[in-house]
Amino acid sequence: MRETKKEALAQFHRTNIIRAAEKLFLEKGIESTTMDNIAKEAEYSKATIYVYFKNKEEIISSITLISMKMYLSTINEAIAQSTDIYQQYYDTCYSLVNFNRDYLFYYECLLREINVEIDLEETPKVYREIYDAGEEINKVIGSMLERGIKLGIIRSDIHIIETVFLLWAGISSVIKMAKEKEKYLSKFFGITKESFLQYSFETLLKSILVESKE
Repeated sequence: MRETKKEALAQFHRTNIIRAAEKLFLEKGIESTTMDNIAKEAEYSKATIYVYFKNKEEIISSITLISMKMYLSTINEAIAQSTDIYQQYYDTCYSLVNFNRDYLFYYECLLREINVEIDLEETPKVYREIYDAGEEINKVIGSMLERGIKLGIIRSDIHIIETVFLLWAGISSVIKMAKEKEKYLSKFFGITKESFLQYSFETLLKSILVESKE
């Protein structure tokens, strides 16, 4: 369906508001940024801001949706580079490492808690869209696991959904630890952030393999 001029104008204003909010969130932090701040930065009246967003949380959610769509595109592109399960796994891990490096604010939004009351009539549409995008990301990883099981590479006794979340938790936690403890790892253990990441990803993978890849 072709976008109307009215819809295009509304999207233009929404984009301007989101960009202003992103700038302030990066400078001041989400908690310290008010709707008044956003209105001033976007050069709109506060009343105009409320035409397009009910509250600050809805603006944050719109940015979270952008983050989800960006990462969905990133992980799809990463996995498409190879048909080898091992390579796909590592490409998944490093796609998140690179996303953290290149788009830190979006990365942090990616890991935010999402609203699960998606079927209530009063729930903003953006929450449903975030849920759907998240499910698409989980489906990409889940499909990789299912293919690994069929090939006899990944254990058949794992629970797919729980393992997807285990991988999310493990990979994101390792990225955070490697980043925050980089100097400690170097000084006291003589290892680089990169070698710690690789070792951690290998160890996580071994927990779901039928047998370790030598």
